[in-house]
Amino acid sequence: MIERILSSQNRITYHVLFWLGYILFYTVLWGSYEDNYWDQFLQLLFLLPWKIIPTYITLYYLMPKYLYPKKMVQYIVLSIILALSMALIDRYMNWRYLYHWFYPEEEHWKTPVLYLPKVLNSLIAVYTPVFVAMAIKLQRFFYQKEQINKALEKEKMETELKFLKAQIHPHFLFNTLNSIYSLSLEKSSKTPDAVLGLSKFLDYMLYECNDRFITVEKEWEELMNLVALEQLRYGDKLTISTQIENDSSETFIPPLLLLPFVENAFKHGADTLLDDSYISIDLKLKNQQLHFVVENSKSSTQETTGLDT
Repeated sequence: MIERILSSQNRITYHVLFWLGYILFYTVLWGSYEDNYWDQFLQLLFLLPWKIIPTYITLYYLMPKYLYPKKMVQYIVLSIILALSMALIDRYMNWRYLYHWFYPEEEHWKTPVLYLPKVLNSLIAVYTPVFVAMAIKLQRFFYQKEQINKALEKEKMETELKFLKAQIHPHFLFNTLNSIYSLSLEKSSKTPDAVLGLSKFLDYMLYECNDRFITVEKEWEELMNLVALEQLRYGDKLTISTQIENDSSETFIPPLLLLPFVENAFKHGADTLLDDSYISIDLKLKNQQLHFVVENSKSSTQETTGLDT
């Protein structure tokens, strides 16, 4: 509620300053010709309603209802009707009142009220503030639209990342628990290391990766934790090679950005039926450019299904 009140106050202040600036500018401009600033100020003030009315009809009715939705025919037709109406009223007010009050000796009222050059002059005078206000309004509209699009894009990326996390959690967890279960049945000495590695990885997945960004070094550390867990699962049946070249410890990326590539490499490339099953992981970070390459052997099951990775 307080924010709405402050926003309304700011909007009112903005509009007051806009019209004060308009009056001041034209008072100085026209008054400087004959040094009659007060007369020009009074004339501008008298004719101001015929500038205010089309300005706010355009800003708060025609633009939202027709211009923004791109109903251009309706917008142009209604704008022309509004412009001609206000120009004729402005012309009539000049002809009927201001010429008698400020220029009686020049007898401008003898010119017909519908004299085209004078009507066009009134049209320009009426629509000068309208066009200025429209330009400001459109600039703000497109700026706000751009900010909204950026926010939506950011929200989309965050949603996709959360979805990715949700996919990774159960898949990796069940595979690792099965590996630990197998190690425990064999009473392997590797079981404690597997449990500790899983604990560290879950801590990262559930808590640390909730940050918007982490260092590349931290992501690599967790990748190596994943690799170690998978190595316990496959043992000597899988050859794993890893390499990192990092010239900056302060480069940040979204968490879990690289993990799906490694996990898919194990999912589709690690095959106990192959004698030469391998996975290669290579990360290079140089001059703020990240190159990440993951290669894996072709699974024997993929040869029969026609799949390739």
